[in-house]
Amino acid sequence: TTFTTADGLGSNDVWSIAEDREGSLWFGTQGGGVSRYDGQKFKTFTTEDGLASNDVWSIVEDRDGHLWFATHGGVCRYDGRQFTTFTAADGLASNDVHSAFQDRGGYLWFGTDGGGVSRYDRQRFTTFTVAEGLASNSVMSIAEDGEGYLWFGTMDRGVSRYDGRNFKTFTNEDGLVNNLVNAVMEDQRGSLWFGTFDGISRYDGEQLTTFTAKEGLGQYRVVSI
Repeated sequence: TTFTTADGLGSNDVWSIAEDREGSLWFGTQGGGVSRYDGQKFKTFTTEDGLASNDVWSIVEDRDGHLWFATHGGVCRYDGRQFTTFTAADGLASNDVHSAFQDRGGYLWFGTDGGGVSRYDRQRFTTFTVAEGLASNSVMSIAEDGEGYLWFGTMDRGVSRYDGRNFKTFTNEDGLVNNLVNAVMEDQRGSLWFGTFDGISRYDGEQLTTFTAKEGLGQYRVVSI
């Protein structure tokens, strides 16, 4: 069953999807804002409603039930009634935000294009860049593994693992299929999967294994997992 703008979706270019605790689905789009689907109809929110930008890269719901939208105009928090925007003026690394994630400690992380990654503790932002050991200041994806390590997929220099103090980076020199990492996910066995522009790499804690068209992958450019 397909849904398009004809059904009320904000745009046919969909970049991100999330489900809130009430079971509604949220679709972040390019140019059309973010659309909420309650199972029957769509309701779309745009800059006219307070959204920072109509380009929505990533969506995450926090423990309090607030939704956070990573956009090209900063980060927006939606409390069910109104939007609150955070930008570089508030300490965010950059207004061009590609990824949003909440870790098990409750911290919110925002990966930006050019500014590194910012951690938000509900009071202030702390930013990590290449100066602190991050592989690149352009962060496309964020995930946390079972041991509590955070993983940051970057646009051009592989993926960095953060243990709370130090970063360790994996690139194509270590066996990663491509240094542009769009997506990161841990499976039930504890292996990390990295979606890249040349296929998928799996990391089992010791070595990287790559899957491409040769192994049956339908599309070599993987943008989500």
